[in-house]
Amino acid sequence: MTVAQLVAEAEGLLAAGQRAEAIAACRRALAIQPDCLPAHVCMARATLPGDDYLAHLRRFHETLRPGVYVEIGVDAGRTLSLARPPTRAIGVDPAAREVGVDFAADTRLFPLESDAFFAAEAEEALAGDPIDLAFVDGLHLCEQALRDFIHVERHAARDSVVLFHDCLPLDRATASRTRRTGFWTGDVWKIVPVLARYRPDLEIFVVPAYPTGLFVVTRLDPSSTELAGRFDSIVAEFSPREWDDAARDPAFPIIANEWAAVGERLAAGRPTSGRSPARRS
Repeated sequence: MTVAQLVAEAEGLLAAGQRAEAIAACRRALAIQPDCLPAHVCMARATLPGDDYLAHLRRFHETLRPGVYVEIGVDAGRTLSLARPPTRAIGVDPAAREVGVDFAADTRLFPLESDAFFAAEAEEALAGDPIDLAFVDGLHLCEQALRDFIHVERHAARDSVVLFHDCLPLDRATASRTRRTGFWTGDVWKIVPVLARYRPDLEIFVVPAYPTGLFVVTRLDPSSTELAGRFDSIVAEFSPREWDDAARDPAFPIIANEWAAVGERLAAGRPTSGRSPARRS
């Protein structure tokens, strides 16, 4: 069979509810053409059924009603536009643009790399308020995801929530540090075992939402220096690791892809004793 025929077969199997068979057909197509985007998309839909990450991100906004929302990696603004008043939304992306996007919330765009934003603009942009909700979807490398978390946590509160995209790759090819496929997560997934090992005080869980999962972190500690102090050694330890298609890291606390399960875990994990102020740089 040709690649196109295998993809068509996979899509038909998925439509019939035969997810395992659809994944197998996708793998056969990818064995012939490793960078076959339709096969990767079909495989992702079969592997991660249910609501996608946009549906969950919208519910995080509706449930938390964050005073300040920060998004790292804005692209065309689709996710940033989910913020609603009275939220103040801040988008950080070197290529940030507003073309074709209507922002309902009070929104500011910073066409900067995230490190530069936190070094020079964060204090003024936040105006003394903590980051209540952050969505990290920037450079797809583990060290940048780790730096972004360190920056966000320093400006957060105990009950703030940080979300990461691209934490559930399909296979080793899509999870590599060097991009070789159109469907690509990079090695952002390593942020999950990093936080599980070095910050057991955090509450973490993974929602298996299409297309590449959503990693949720709360119970933050703005005064923590653990990750910043160990940054170089953590990067040296985790950078060489590769995704294991057969055995997912046991540090991945995956829950059901249902908002009831997400909301229950979120309510149980967030502190209820009041807010601590954001720590200034």
